[in-house]
Amino acid sequence: MKKNNKIFLIAFMSLFAFVSIATYAAPRAKPVVAIKKAKVGEGVSKYGKKYLNLGTLWDEMEASIQKNRKFTLVSRKKDVLADIREEQEFAKSDLTAGNAAAEGQIKNANFLILPTVQDFKFYRSSTPVPNLDSKYVRVDSGMLEVNAQIIDTATGGIKTTFYLKASFATKKKVVNSRGGVPNSIHFTRMAKKIAAQMTDQLVDAVYPMKILNVQGSQVWINRGKDGGLKKGDVLKVFRPGIELIDPDTGDNLGSAETEVGKIKVTRVNPKFTTAEVVKGTEEIIEKGDIVRE
Repeated sequence: MKKNNKIFLIAFMSLFAFVSIATYAAPRAKPVVAIKKAKVGEGVSKYGKKYLNLGTLWDEMEASIQKNRKFTLVSRKKDVLADIREEQEFAKSDLTAGNAAAEGQIKNANFLILPTVQDFKFYRSSTPVPNLDSKYVRVDSGMLEVNAQIIDTATGGIKTTFYLKASFATKKKVVNSRGGVPNSIHFTRMAKKIAAQMTDQLVDAVYPMKILNVQGSQVWINRGKDGGLKKGDVLKVFRPGIELIDPDTGDNLGSAETEVGKIKVTRVNPKFTTAEVVKGTEEIIEKGDIVRE
């Protein structure tokens, strides 16, 4: 009898270990994101189009998504897809073990980002210095404005639209000549800012900020250094309520939310953020509450 109990116990522990390993070894799949090359809207002038580098903007958008730990990026660049197709053809040959992705098995995106440059300015202004020949005061300026539609590929519906904007202006500088255009590094910096805004807003749309845990007046949030937060930020905390269903279409419009208080960021860690409950908060903040900037 004791032997049977021992066998049963060993079998049970083995099953428990298997289930535990299966549970923890299979993390939730990350949403797959693809970005299309930006289109140019009617608000961009012919002069602006000469200096609008859509390739750089595309590269920065992809790099920003790739650095974020919450998404898997797949490329939709023609040259990359052509290289993948070439590798698939090579995998069919006798020279390989056939480990490349088979035709028709390239991972599709859950979310497709469709950017459009609505406005772009990139110019240099030079004004003569009074009483000095061939001396000019130069200022370089620019602005980049992008709208990005986020398409849910499962339904084809527009999940949301982001408005993204970046600008720059250099300090006044006395130079010996006029004319020319700003250094291209300024465009790259604007593209980086646009890409960072896009990633932050995408994270907020797909993964709302939430309270992970509460201990006294200290709380933890599911945002790290990739979330755009900084020490000193004051955030509002909401508690989700009943789901709101459209009576005509049956669509789920989200849930009713009640503001329960505010928190102030005290430290931004790589994968999470800590904050303190702001004095005067009447409701008790709880795990699972939603946080908004």
